[in-house]
Amino acid sequence: MFDPVITSHDALLGLLRSGHGQGARRALVADRVAVLDALDGCVVRDPRAVPATESRSLYYARLYADLDAGLDGLARHLLCEEDWTDEDADRTALPLAVLGTLARLGRTDATELLRAYVEEGRDWPEALDRLAAIGRDAALTGMLDVVLERGEDDELYDCVKRSTGMRPWRIWAAEDERVRAVVEQVDLDWWRWELTRSVRPGTPPTAPAQTVDQVLAEAADGPRQSLACGRRLAAVAGPEHRGAILAAAWAGPDGARAAALRYLGEQGDGALLDLAEGALAPEAPTGVRLAAAHAIGGLRSPAAVARARTWAAREDLLGEVAVRILAGAGEPADGPILLDALRARVAAAHPVGAADTDQADHFRLRDLVTGIGRLALVDALDLVRDVYRDAASAGLRACAVETLARIEPSFAAETAVEALWDCQADTRLIAARHVDARRPEAVTRLRRLAGDPAEHAEVRTAAKARLSEM
Repeated sequence: MFDPVITSHDALLGLLRSGHGQGARRALVADRVAVLDALDGCVVRDPRAVPATESRSLYYARLYADLDAGLDGLARHLLCEEDWTDEDADRTALPLAVLGTLARLGRTDATELLRAYVEEGRDWPEALDRLAAIGRDAALTGMLDVVLERGEDDELYDCVKRSTGMRPWRIWAAEDERVRAVVEQVDLDWWRWELTRSVRPGTPPTAPAQTVDQVLAEAADGPRQSLACGRRLAAVAGPEHRGAILAAAWAGPDGARAAALRYLGEQGDGALLDLAEGALAPEAPTGVRLAAAHAIGGLRSPAAVARARTWAAREDLLGEVAVRILAGAGEPADGPILLDALRARVAAAHPVGAADTDQADHFRLRDLVTGIGRLALVDALDLVRDVYRDAASAGLRACAVETLARIEPSFAAETAVEALWDCQADTRLIAARHVDARRPEAVTRLRRLAGDPAEHAEVRTAAKARLSEM
């Protein structure tokens, strides 16, 4: 499990790597040479720990646009021999995404670089997708001949199937026989897939592929499959199977035990409270501890809260799980426990990539920050500010911003203004809804967000609504 961590971001490069709003604002007034070097470095060496969960392309593209920065650094990175020899799948994803966003913002040099990469680059299908997303026919002029030259029929099939927009392919299908055949095959395969996944009226339901015993046996044979098996239990288990699943959770083989714990967690089964001390014990297998921490930490019943209060003083994994329960369902009286936990986590912060401790693996800092916001614990203000300033994860920073909106008196006039520049749409959305629109800098930024075609629709709507209140 990826646990968002805190790291120091005093330097501009650190702020830019994390996508912090403060980094974008500093970049606009800092030494231009240093900023452009840092910006290129962030884009060609993707700083995100989990690219699928964090956005950076619009953040960096706006900086290229605002600084009128050249694209030579990106061109050198993309159009080189290393593009064909480096096996890193993420080598081109962020640069191409930034170029696509820049092109949508009107930068013709970004469009030309994308076209050049379609002609020469290894990951040309993704660049073609970015060109198609620009929404201007001129961006794709002449690309059909390039595509036909570069791709065999099987490559074209994969390209069409994975395409996020079918428009250019359907236009080209009217012009070329090969493309038409590929598009028709993709359409046919999708139709067949839809038929197999849908249950037509009058068709009797098919029997479950596996029984509870079979699923537990599969989990026992391959402990790494416990997550999938835990989910599969939900499809095959009924109330009559609870006894067998509880027995597996108490004393089954490691994989079956983990799968049963995950299933019980999905059901919110109170029996997990009695299983907790054994399943979370230091001597329990790692897979069982992980499954138990996830399942028990997700309980939100009054009984779970009461039990968590008795565990909260412990310094082991059970104590961490107790804090997670209280963060999600506790009451204001539990505030001191949450404050102590947050203080300890901030003090123990470690750089991205360092080996996490067993407890840190299973206790998510964002749950704690969100819980403090839910209870509006103003005594945690300085700690949450630390998390906002130094979080390496944009998702964690969004949680901190949401909590600050509830507990920080100056949020609308200060933090919200800065957060309008953040890389994460969720953070910009919170800021747009709360920012003091009377501040000149906020007004300028809100107008930018409201009129930016590359901005997320929710953020544009919130920015327009805030401006209308002026």
